[in-house]
Amino acid sequence: MARIPLCAGFAALTLASASAQSLPKWTDGDRARLQKGEIIVGTILLVDDPKVSELPKVDKDVIVAVPEPEIPEPPYDPTEIPEEFIKGYFASKPSGFLVDPQRLLSKQETDDREAFLEYHAEESIVDIKLYLFDSEQQIPSEYTLHRLVEEQYADGELTAVIFYYLGNPSRNQLAFAGKGAEEMTTEGIRRILESSILKAEEKSDPSDQIEAFVVQTSIKLYWIERAITEEQEQQRIAAAVPTKPSSDTPKPEKPGMADQIKPFLLYLAVAVGGVLLTVVGLCGSFLLWKKNRKYHFPVLELPRRLGADYAAGVGAVIAFHNKQGSPSSQRDQVPDYLSRV
Repeated sequence: MARIPLCAGFAALTLASASAQSLPKWTDGDRARLQKGEIIVGTILLVDDPKVSELPKVDKDVIVAVPEPEIPEPPYDPTEIPEEFIKGYFASKPSGFLVDPQRLLSKQETDDREAFLEYHAEESIVDIKLYLFDSEQQIPSEYTLHRLVEEQYADGELTAVIFYYLGNPSRNQLAFAGKGAEEMTTEGIRRILESSILKAEEKSDPSDQIEAFVVQTSIKLYWIERAITEEQEQQRIAAAVPTKPSSDTPKPEKPGMADQIKPFLLYLAVAVGGVLLTVVGLCGSFLLWKKNRKYHFPVLELPRRLGADYAAGVGAVIAFHNKQGSPSSQRDQVPDYLSRV
């Protein structure tokens, strides 16, 4: 209980001493110096000598550099392509097959995609140029796909140019440029693009989607290449065939009947010879058979005479009326002596 009066007395003593000290007041001269910047408020508390606190006089001719205010960076927009990468995409025709100035893929993924595109270029006459953008980025209106292919690929070999949006293959674009591009129909290009998009959407990883899309596009281009090769072969054959004579040149005379039959004479001679040999063979076979044929005479029962067989010394001659016919067909035979009787 004795601590409370002691604390109260100490507080009263502190207030009495504070009220005894008067607060400092600004004079008109100090206020003018403060406005000019010749004195700094509070320096008297940090230094002992008031003269030290005075600022050195500054020459009025000296220009003090004022720092420029920092310009805040604009907020990130996922739909815009940074300005520093625009030239990397559209300034000139790329030497490689994968165009990715933003480095959206890792180094290993970039090497894998480049390796496949180079392999395709070695095996096919239709190259693939793959421009890689982020999933939501928008192409500036002055850099469209059709304008790009017309300016950079129109004079070269047939090339498939693809705008690929990483992670969003449904936005992909495809166009053809170069020799033979005019033969590619809009329907054919649409089928190639839809087939490749379906293959890409079967994968979940964005890098795997690129691989599936490019592989399917390469397969479709193989059939286009076959059609182009067949057409070139037909054109080569047509060029080798002599052209029709003009109306000024005399028309050759039509071949006669003998000229038309001449190529078939050999076949006709062989056919006639074969028929003759067949007839001769059949005739010879018939004559040989007739010469070697055998006659089988039937056993005839002779009539009895006076109830008995013919006696000794009594003979009979059996005659066949038809010398050319077979004896077996002549059943009714009579003895020769009876015919004489």
